[in-house]
Formats: sequence, C-alpha cells, structure tokens
Amino acid sequence: MESNNWEWWWGAWKDRIRCGSCRALMDLNDDCPVCATNYRNISPTEIVTEGKTVLVPQAFAGALDWSPYAMLQLMHRDWVRPLGRDNGLSLPKENRPSERVLVILLFWTYFETLMGWFYETATSELPRPVASDLLSRYASIGARLDRLHRILFGNRYGDDLDDLGYSSVRTHLENVQQQRNAFVHGMPEAVGDELVEATVNLLPKFHESWIESFNLRCTRRG
Repeated sequence: MESNNWEWWWGAWKDRIRCGSCRALMDLNDDCPVCATNYRNISPTEIVTEGKTVLVPQAFAGALDWSPYAMLQLMHRDWVRPLGRDNGLSLPKENRPSERVLVILLFWTYFETLMGWFYETATSELPRPVASDLLSRYASIGARLDRLHRILFGNRYGDDLDDLGYSSVRTHLENVQQQRNAFVHGMPEAVGDELVEATVNLLPKFHESWIESFNLRCTRRG
C-alpha cells in the first residue's frame, strides 16, 4: 500500500526550504515559485581555520519545524502498526472509534500547528502589539480560519482553498473538524475507519494545498 511508505507522508516537505528572499516554501531543486530565486548553484563559503582555507558547502534548514515533523512520524507509525482483534477500549461496540483514531487526533493538531505558523507569518510585518492582539483575540482555529482570515485577506481560509482548486480539501477539513469535535464531546464513534482512511489518502493533496495557500498569503511580494 502506497500510504504505508513514509514518502507518502513526508514527500511534500522533502528538499523544501524557506526562501530567504520572500519567505515562500520552495523546492530546493527548483526556482522559488514566488520570487524566482535560484539556490541551486550557490558557491561554497570560504572559511579560514588554523591558517587553512576550507570550502564549506551551503546548508539550508528544512521548511518544517521539529514538532509538526514529529506529529507526522507519529501519525505514520500509528497507520502502519498491526491492528489487534479489538481496539482495547472498554466501550460498547457501537461507541468504539476506529482503532487508528490517533491518526485523526494527531492530524487535527498537526493542522492547527501549521495554521499557527501560517498566521504568525501572515501578521509578522504588522506592528507587534497589533499582531499579538489579533492572534490573542482570534486564538481558536475556527476563529482564525474565518474571522481572522477575513480581517487579513478579505475572505475565509476555505475560500482560498476553493480559489486554488482544492475544494475537496476544504470539505474534508470541515468534516474532520466536525467529527473530531464530536469525538471530544461524547461521541467517540464519530471517528471511524472511513474518516481515517480518507484523511490518509488525501494527505499529499492536503500538503500541496497548504503550501500553495501559505505561498499565496504569507510571502513578501514586489
């Protein structure tokens, strides 16, 4: 199964860096999609140590921070682990969630973490007190995707996904949020195998949509 392969989960971030010129998330092997900066042929840096000149190749930090990277690994680990005969929960059968319910709980935390980065970057050039007040006032994920996004950009985050051609991602995110909230508020059966499988199958497209939306709203242009 292709989704068992770590590349399915990590592929969108492989060789991806943050452009030093415009902040875009770009593939190191291509020109920046926003400002066209090319990092492929940068000369090594000369460093003199103990009287000798040493050539040090350029190094780039990956685009993704350690915490979301760890969440991806944890989701992948739970997805590929062998399943038992039951899910080990002392619940009536009709109330049991998927045995891989952790994939959904981690995925939503992963999404909220990515969106935290998104809005921190989007507000980074505002006066610090203004940015801090906006992020504090609109702290929940629902308020950020709706009201904060409209304040900053004139429409909702979901509208951006529609405009970029990712309506299927938007509707899936709305469904995951609804079912995850139902799970938290007394309906564990809301997170079933179908939701888990759909989330994993959509993951590459989700990453593609998120990176494009970040580059649309969080980069320096002109």
